[in-house]
Amino acid sequence: MSKVFISLDQNELVQLKSIALDKDPEEALEFVLKHIISKVEKQEKGKLKHTIID
Repeated sequence: MSKVFISLDQNELVQLKSIALDKDPEEALEFVLKHIISKVEKQEKGKLKHTIID
């Protein structure tokens, strides 16, 4: 699996830090599903466009 780099806006970063402090697994999963997965999928789709050869 290749490396994926994502960026978080200020609100997402605050949420992530809050989750880390609270150590709430349900909130962590919700954050990953809502914010991280879509960014990873978007980046992977962008990489596929560059690797497809006609």
